[in-house]
Amino acid sequence: MMDIHFEGWWQCRFATDPDPTDDPRGVSGPTFITPGEPVFDRVIRFQDPVAPRWPFDEKIGVTVRAVTIAGVDHRESALIGRPVDLLGGPQFTQRNLVLVDQPFQVLIDPFDLQVGTPESVLLRRAALWDLTRPDLTIEDVFLDEALITPRMNTVAIQSAEVAEATGILDYPGYRRERLAALTERRRTVTNPVEQAALERRITALDDDAILTGVRLASEQFLGMQVTYDFLLNGTPEVVDGTDVLGGTVGTSQPWGLTMWWGGYDVDTLCGYVRGTLTVPFVADPEPPRA
Repeated sequence: MMDIHFEGWWQCRFATDPDPTDDPRGVSGPTFITPGEPVFDRVIRFQDPVAPRWPFDEKIGVTVRAVTIAGVDHRESALIGRPVDLLGGPQFTQRNLVLVDQPFQVLIDPFDLQVGTPESVLLRRAALWDLTRPDLTIEDVFLDEALITPRMNTVAIQSAEVAEATGILDYPGYRRERLAALTERRRTVTNPVEQAALERRITALDDDAILTGVRLASEQFLGMQVTYDFLLNGTPEVVDGTDVLGGTVGTSQPWGLTMWWGGYDVDTLCGYVRGTLTVPFVADPEPPRA
């Protein structure tokens, strides 16, 4: 087996309770657009963020961090450092408890994972709700318990693993430090649109002192860990024209995926992901010795 370990910061611009899921701007919840930004689109982005906010404007990007084959660490693997992406405009789907019956159940649809790029080594495969009906979406299957159960998540609150990965160890302190940093940045900005955007964010952070419910929701997102463990069962795509993988990836078997998402920062609309893609793999035979 080859285990491909990936992690990094992702972006998702979406409205949260008590706003409707499809609210384009964010009104009552802890997430909102600021002047100069496009409306929410709910798309999860591992790469190429839209209107990223300082200080996360250059942090967003999920990459391969390690590769193990048969349990042995391969630090020289050509996959290390390659981008990992979700294709097809994936979204967190819950619809304010319309599609699920528990507050912290969040399904991701569509789910089409890509490791690498088409110009180099590439592994790509989707998770389908039903192999016999590959075009189904969450809207078609949310009442079918047998189909959605494998894609359900578990939840941990105030996760130590998330805190260690993100460095966010003190939720109120993290918010206070951001407030101070944005306030200082506001003093040096001259562009009126950027000024207004910073003022909107500063107001939201400053409201932590009086809006207890919104503050607690914001802190809860920072510590939440949402974990998934399911199979990628769609048609696989493996591109390795120069044999940099050093072996053959199995394509008739499903690929395993486990991952957690957490540390969502409602101010920057970014969170952290860490996961492992497991693929069947047989290494090339070693060349005969002279």
